[in-house]
Amino acid sequence: MKTLIKLLGIITLVVLLNNGNSLAQQSGGKVYWMVTVEVSLGKLAEYHSFNGNELEPLMESFGYKPVASWQTIVGDIEEVIFVAEFESMAAYYQARVNLLGSDEWKTASRKFDALTKSVHTRFLSATSYSRLQ
Repeated sequence: MKTLIKLLGIITLVVLLNNGNSLAQQSGGKVYWMVTVEVSLGKLAEYHSFNGNELEPLMESFGYKPVASWQTIVGDIEEVIFVAEFESMAAYYQARVNLLGSDEWKTASRKFDALTKSVHTRFLSATSYSRLQ
């Protein structure tokens, strides 16, 4: 499993580094990773407890720098958004590979999977007028 995770990480990095269009759109050096999590119905309080007490501290220990977390309050109220900052795509890649290869992630991922319905991610860069620079 570790080999598969590392292989997928390497393939992702190669694709990202060779895709001129996506890199051309990056206006700054820092990269922001945004994840939108759809929490299973009735498990929102449990998810927030797990995320705040276990998941975010674990991610931070592997190099994720939390920027913000939000919860949707109108519409899909079981939706939680998390944003983390990285100095570069390479820094994201290293943090991701280290996290997914850790023993701590094996335990945390089982809890995460039990609390969530779907996960969507995207990479962002700050605009020239962003306050996050």
